Amino acid sequence: MNKHCTAQFQAFPEQALTDAAKSLTNPLWRFSNHPQLSQVFQFIEANYNQPISLHDVAVAVDYCAAYLTDLVRRNTGKTVNDWIVERRMLAARALLLETDQSVNQIAEAIGYQYVSHFFRQFRQYHGTTPQNWRKAQRS
Repeated sequence: MNKHCTAQFQAFPEQALTDAAKSLTNPLWRFSNHPQLSQVFQFIEANYNQPISLHDVAVAVDYCAAYLTDLVRRNTGKTVNDWIVERRMLAARALLLETDQSVNQIAEAIGYQYVSHFFRQFRQYHGTTPQNWRKAQRS
């Protein structure tokens, strides 16, 4: 078999596994059979790059905040805010790796009104600052 073809066939399963792993962790896919949760995650996905809150999500899906909090926590083990932060952290990591944007620009691009809030959440989520995370990933 051609050496180049073998490399392509070997790379394909890795990519397929990576794609499968991503889809398993994607809440839109994981909760697609639950219409109420699906609406929540669609809203978060469409708006995470804006300053949204539990209240905004609740209004968008036409539930009171207390009911929505209970629904999401009961079905996912996380709060609505946890999901918003998780989506923003995913975007932050991608921007830190793929661009040379400043941390301030990234914070603004992913919906944080205050850079200090982004720094605090990033450090809580990753155990390091955005700059140090970027350096570690790029080296």
